[in-house]
Amino acid sequence: MTAPAPRAGAAGVSGWVEAVLFALMLAVLNVSYGVGQQTGVHPVAMLVWAMPVAALSLLAVSGLGPDWRRILAHPLSLVVGGGIIAMEAVYYVLLGHVTPADGSVLVRLGVPVAMLLGFLVAGRRPSLLGLVGNAVIVATILWYVPRMESAAPWLGLALGAICGFIMTGRAFAAESHPWNRAAVSVPEKMRVTGLVLLLACLIGGALLATAMTAAAEGLFAPPRWLPTVDDLMHRPAILLGLFIGALVLTAMQYLGFSVVVKLGTERFVATTALIPVVTLAVQEIAVRAGLLRAIPVDWRVVPALAGIIVGVALVIAGGRRPT
Repeated sequence: MTAPAPRAGAAGVSGWVEAVLFALMLAVLNVSYGVGQQTGVHPVAMLVWAMPVAALSLLAVSGLGPDWRRILAHPLSLVVGGGIIAMEAVYYVLLGHVTPADGSVLVRLGVPVAMLLGFLVAGRRPSLLGLVGNAVIVATILWYVPRMESAAPWLGLALGAICGFIMTGRAFAAESHPWNRAAVSVPEKMRVTGLVLLLACLIGGALLATAMTAAAEGLFAPPRWLPTVDDLMHRPAILLGLFIGALVLTAMQYLGFSVVVKLGTERFVATTALIPVVTLAVQEIAVRAGLLRAIPVDWRVVPALAGIIVGVALVIAGGRRPT
């Protein structure tokens, strides 16, 4: 269900400010992952530190609540929490092949993926304008991929598409989760998210510890995705994970929920179309500050950014219902 956009006023003004801050936080996340790639941070090691901290930070704000056991026991809780972790893991790997700005462009594939799965799974027929908008997004990304400064552009496209499927699957699960549907206030949304993320962290951590122990005992050859103890105790992994978990992910959850409440879903989605633009700006700031190695900017990204913005605008316009 699309949340109605509130009338103009103090809440509307603060909503737009928070929308800008949300885009900035996501840009910071993109660049942080780029820093992690350049400093050799293992993706799973980073998540081991970031995700539990994010879950506990969300719960520190909202509290456990009286029904936390019932929420943890619901089968969709693991799907939603696991989807959050899987999305960040795949996106981190994606940024090992493309720049943060290009990665931000590629994950806009989540918009047409959501339309496709919405039609196949839920029978939601897109409008003609929505179809045109999604076609613009796909055409823009396909035009831009071979022009990216990347040694593996098509792998980047595949990883971007996987991110889109994970995001959409998680969104469907969250939409069907009874406690998430019932949550109206921002603190309540944060509480449910913190609980499902904590559940996924506990189960994932137990499985990871079991796999690492078995590999150390020589029961099987460790795959590349399995970190070592040295990977987990890598200082950049710890610092990056704590920074992302305590600040970036927590702030993103709060701002995302708050903006939807204050501005409505349509306007929130509209602001996400600007995230690649903000990411490009933050990327350049990080390079000048010495946090990232110099990344040459191919200005062919500009028409790609413009195409994404136009496509998302058409999708939003096509999704509106007459009043």
